[in-house]
Amino acid sequence: MSGTAFSVQKLYGSVWQFTPRNLIVERSILFHEPNFMAKIPYQYARQIGRRLFRAYGWHGGMFGLA
Repeated sequence: MSGTAFSVQKLYGSVWQFTPRNLIVERSILFHEPNFMAKIPYQYARQIGRRLFRAYGWHGGMFGLA
């Protein structure tokens, strides 16, 4: 997310804060690191997606595969 105009800050434990730099919104969002996993589980990815939609109006169609 640092490549999408967010500044990243580790707060405490496994919590990371992403704060928009150049977006119209000023709301930051917090995420927890997944514990001991190489890949994010599907259910957690869906939860992240729902939170990004509620916070910024982003949806899956806005992203492409790399």
